[in-house]
Amino acid sequence: MTLPPGFRLRPGTPADGPALRDLHEASIRAFGVSAYSAEEVESWVGVLEPHRYGEAMTEGGEIFVVAEQADGALAGFCSYKADEVIGLYVAPDCGRRGIGSALLAAAEAAIAAAGHGKIRIGASLSGRAFYEAKGYRVVAKRLWKSRGGLDMAALVMEKGPVNHL
Repeated sequence: MTLPPGFRLRPGTPADGPALRDLHEASIRAFGVSAYSAEEVESWVGVLEPHRYGEAMTEGGEIFVVAEQADGALAGFCSYKADEVIGLYVAPDCGRRGIGSALLAAAEAAIAAAGHGKIRIGASLSGRAFYEAKGYRVVAKRLWKSRGGLDMAALVMEKGPVNHL
């Protein structure tokens, strides 16, 4: 999947923490309401802290790919570790422009290149249709404890086998 003109993908860095945090919250608030109550969305947002993104990169082993606009503003991000997509979020004003698809494709290619035969994701209910359109299937329903402490409905999805690059 190619990005629209004026966007590029690059590796995320710990210095992106504040922008990642702002984008993450905006995306949850804009898109989470399609499947979750206002109380659940607030709990999902919880306390997002900019330094945690850097910690995930440096200590947690997560790899971040960000989509950046020509002016340097972030349009979206995808993080992954081993065979799992950890998160995929797009800025509300950049939705439905191929940003999420390009980010997911980049993560999938890296996961496949690392030799993993399947890709897993813990998906929100609001992301289900997007992931199904990309070839993922629901393998389980689960409860996920949000940052605010609520047990929220979520899905375990898989795609595979994936081609090794």
